[in-house]
Amino acid sequence: MHPRFKMLGIHVIIFLGAFLIAKYIIMQFVKDPTFWTTIIPIAFAWLIAPRPHAVQVQSGKEYGLKSIFSKKVFKM
Repeated sequence: MHPRFKMLGIHVIIFLGAFLIAKYIIMQFVKDPTFWTTIIPIAFAWLIAPRPHAVQVQSGKEYGLKSIFSKKVFKM
């Protein structure tokens, strides 16, 4: 599998997982779904999910994921 697709796949899986967990937790406390019961989990998942990171090196592009909690880039 190409590292670019692997990087994007892992990013999407973590984003969806964080969104679904946050949505489930919020729906336990809120009876009627509103605009905010969707926006808050999306914002939470956006903050938690690591960002795709690509760097041009001499041998080609190097792909990885970078989190806001760490300066380290997790390479694919």
